[in-house]
Parts: sequence; structure tokens; C-alpha cells
Amino acid sequence: MRKPRPTVRGWGLFAVGVVALLASAYFGRTDVLFVGLFFTVLPLAAMISVTVDRPRLTVTRSFHPDIVGVGEVATVVTTARNESPRPSPPAQWREFAPPAVSVQAAAPFPRLGAHQVNVTHGRDTIVLRQDVRALHRGSHPVGPLIVSRTDPFGLAYAEYALGHPRQFVVTPRVSSLPGGDLDIARSEGTEHELLRHSIPSADELIAREYRPGDPLRRVHWRATARHDKLMVRQEERRSNPEAWLLFDTHVGAGPDAEFETLVEMVASVGVHLLDEGFVVSVVETGPRQLSGRSGAGRTGTLGSATPTYDVGSADRLLLSDLAAVEQSVEGRDDAVAELAAGLRRSGRAVPVFAMLLSGSVDELGALAAVRPMCDPAVAFIGASAPPAVGEVLADAGWLCVPFGAGDDPADSWQQALVRQRAGAHHG
Repeated sequence: MRKPRPTVRGWGLFAVGVVALLASAYFGRTDVLFVGLFFTVLPLAAMISVTVDRPRLTVTRSFHPDIVGVGEVATVVTTARNESPRPSPPAQWREFAPPAVSVQAAAPFPRLGAHQVNVTHGRDTIVLRQDVRALHRGSHPVGPLIVSRTDPFGLAYAEYALGHPRQFVVTPRVSSLPGGDLDIARSEGTEHELLRHSIPSADELIAREYRPGDPLRRVHWRATARHDKLMVRQEERRSNPEAWLLFDTHVGAGPDAEFETLVEMVASVGVHLLDEGFVVSVVETGPRQLSGRSGAGRTGTLGSATPTYDVGSADRLLLSDLAAVEQSVEGRDDAVAELAAGLRRSGRAVPVFAMLLSGSVDELGALAAVRPMCDPAVAFIGASAPPAVGEVLADAGWLCVPFGAGDDPADSWQQALVRQRAGAHHG
């Protein structure tokens, strides 16, 4: 990291040596010449010593947990092992990290014993722990380990970068959203109601007429009494309901802070829908950056696959994808067409949530046209978006909710719930 250089003490000693050399030349004193040479050479010898006797360490690190949200704390566990046949000298240590990750200041590095062959976690190994705070979303390199040391006389100083960095994934902040009318499609009635079982995709029990060979343990006595004939239980697999998100990643007038709030909105709504049992598909207005679950993509326009997140651990996958999302200068002309194609394949009106910072006239018109296939249709619109965005969508029947940079997604969601209930009551 830094080449060996004299410390303040070393520079002072070197300056005294130079003055002594000048004095010896002026006064012709050989004894002063000896002192001058000694004080001049000593800092140089110290720099050579810290260069040659550099620490030889193997370094590994892990994060607990390995993925955190903005503002959360993780523990970095760094394991260092001395590979030198001699004990390590006294030193200081710190982890190198970008400003997006807050790490602790330099701390004393314990002296390690000489390398021990075929010994695990012996005196040559130390485990260092520190808590780090994630300040900004993204994938940030943490490491290498920075070890700094001086010579025994404190005349020279050097820093060494040891090991390789490891990526620390920081996801967007996720707000807890309440359930309500926004996550149930009324147009499908009971067929589209969520099965609130402890296991997603659980089988629903229905009754049918008894057939010879059916085991008696499957007799449904309540249905038998109601129909006045022997009925048995039949398990029927029920698919998870769908929901779609339109994610505006095309760079427009929105500032970076507003885009970060938009990403938090996508994360909060997406995780909420996954928790409610929905299969969530995300359409980006810019080039695709999300991956979705392998094999779960829905074929969109031009044969491409829409990133889709299924139940289970899909919330973790969604947040990991959103951690690396950036605004794009390039836009897509087929984003709304991809959304419309997916809605047509559903064959029913499903929940659609659009998170927008901008939009052209053609895009807004196409988005307004898909309103009959959405139930509900909610658009969260950034404060920097042109007024036409909200006007066109509201006229088409979209529920438009404005938000600004730094707003809590839970507040915007609650505002949408209130408007949805007010509209239903008015209707």
C-alpha cells in the first residue's frame, strides 16, 4: 500500500546527521563526521529492514451474514496465518474498504508464532473480528488486510496489503408492508385467493364422489352429509398467483437519491408479494440487469425471458439482484410490450405495480392500454417525473401514488391502500 518511508523520528535523525556532516566539513572535525554518517545512514538502514522483513501472511475472510441491507451491521471474520519461519513483528491492522462500508480504525495486530506445519489454528494463526456497517447499496470489495509496522527503533514505517478482497453484498433497505386490497386480485374471486398455509404451494383438499378402490381413510364425512352420497377427499395442486412489477431503470430526470428510493420501493413491494405467495415477474425499462430464478423466466418479446422470482428463497435472490442495479442511459422500446404479453398469457387480471421516474408519450399510452388486464393497477411515481406521467395513467384508471427521494416505501404503500379503499367505497 505504501512504500517504506522515514517516520518523524527518522526524518529528525536524518536532519541531525546532515547538519553534523556540514559541521564536520566546515570545522574539519572527524569525530563529528562519524556522528553525521551514523545518523544519516541509520534511517536508511531502518527502511531497508522493514522492506526485507515484511510480513508473510495468508489471509481469508468471511461475512456473517454474507448479505445485509443498507444500514445493517455484519461481522467480518478475518483469519491470518504466519507463513514465515520466524515470529511476526509487532504491527497494526485494518481492513481496506470503500466509503460505502464503515470499518474500524487501525488496531494492534498480535504477534504470531513461527509457521507450524500440519497444525491448524496454532500459535501461527489469529482470528480477527470486527463489525462493519453497510452505508450504501451495492457489491463492495472488502480487503485486502492492511498491516502496518515500524522498525524496532521507530525510524521507518511501511504498509503491506495482504490477501485478496471479497465482495460484500449490500441490498436495498426493505420496509414491512401491510396486507390488504393491493395484493389480491378481485376479478378472479375465490380462485385467485391465496392459500395461507405454512408451506407455499400446499395442496388444497376438495371433495369428489367415491369410486371403487378409494381408501376409506379419504372419506370426507362433511361433504358426504351435505351431498347425501359418499364423498372422498382429493388433493389438487394449486398454482401460485402472479404479480408483475414494471421497474423504471432508464435514466431520466430523476436524481440518484430518488432512484435509490425507487429501488427500495421495488425491493419492499417485491418481498411483500413473495411473502404473500405470489410469483413475481419484473420488467425493466432499461437493459436487463436482473436474473431471476434459473428456469423460471417467462418468455417475453423477441424470445427473451422475463426475470421471475418464485416462492421460497426468491426474496434473497431478488434483493441480491437489486443490490447491483444501476440506472441505464439506454432504454427499451419493448418494455411495456413485454409486460402486456405476460399479462395476456396470464389470461386473467393480476396485480401490477409500476415504479416510474419518467416515461415517453408512447410508453405511457401503451401502459394505459394494459389497464384492463391489471387488478389492481398501482403506479408509484417519482417527484421528478413529468406531470404527464401521472395524468395519463390516472385518466386510464391507474392508482397513482407520488413519492420523493428518501420517502419510506411503507408510507407510499399505506397511501395506496387508503386510496384503493376509498375508491372501492366510492364505487
